[in-house]
Amino acid sequence: MKTKHLFFLIAVFFSIERTLASVTITRNAEDYFSLRLSADTVDSIRILQVTDLHIGISRSWEKTWTTMERVDKLVELCRPDIIAVTGDLFTGQKTDSEALSAFARVYFDRLRIPWFFTFGNHDPEGGQGREPIRRIFSGSEWGMMGSHNPDTGQFKCDYRIDVFVDKTPIPVWQIYAFDSGSERGNKSIKKNQLEWFRAQSLKSRAEYKTVVPAAVFFHIPLKQYHDLWQDSTLVKSGELHETVCLEEDDGSVYRAFLDQGNVQACFCGHDHDNNYWGKYHGGILLVYGHVTGDAGYHRHWPPGGKLISLPLKKGEIGVKDIVME
Repeated sequence: MKTKHLFFLIAVFFSIERTLASVTITRNAEDYFSLRLSADTVDSIRILQVTDLHIGISRSWEKTWTTMERVDKLVELCRPDIIAVTGDLFTGQKTDSEALSAFARVYFDRLRIPWFFTFGNHDPEGGQGREPIRRIFSGSEWGMMGSHNPDTGQFKCDYRIDVFVDKTPIPVWQIYAFDSGSERGNKSIKKNQLEWFRAQSLKSRAEYKTVVPAAVFFHIPLKQYHDLWQDSTLVKSGELHETVCLEEDDGSVYRAFLDQGNVQACFCGHDHDNNYWGKYHGGILLVYGHVTGDAGYHRHWPPGGKLISLPLKKGEIGVKDIVME
């Protein structure tokens, strides 16, 4: 049965609220959203992670169509509460950059599922930069895209999403979306971004009088992804087929997550031929996404997605590869 969706836009100062059937998305500030899901979410929040779609490659539009058809099928199969797009949505070889961004926004909005986006290293390439993507995605009906304008000399987008279920006064989970950079000298989560994260964590603790569990999403893997695979004492699932491309990460990001005590899991993309997960020292689950696009390389498995289950009560985070072929 199809449900008629009514869209309400209420703007008060910095607050924008969208009521979408049984979902309410509220923009509390430029870097802070609230997402309220219906009570239909029974035992866990289901997040479909798609990564490295690389759509828009010149003279290969058929790969864009087959990639988006795959996302349609993944959504139909997984029936997620949220879609996470963890970078390299666009290829660096794209043409008509703003039109492509508008197409992507319309595509994800038509799925009628809350979605959010983190920048990958290729997304700003091709003459587009971050600002046009941020501006176009910020106008989405179902999407969440924010920034806190860190003073790095280069524009980055980091934001927080508090996820509520039904009428709960305290979020069941928080999502932190990080821009891990693209240009040389800026290809990692930087110090002032971590200062923003610490401030948000402290603000949350003061407001809710408890530590809300958090899941973090970004594109470029942390140094600890490499260390996890190399440590024979730690349990892993999945496969490694290329060197972990941690770019400029020095290990400090993971330590900052540990220090706050709220981060339960990290999810990244970037390395198409790596697909593994496991808990590193300190207990944070580190997870690679499953490459989704046809235009990028994927030599060891067909493209697909990652289904993540965040438990509403005590329990382990669920991680499952979803492949359609």
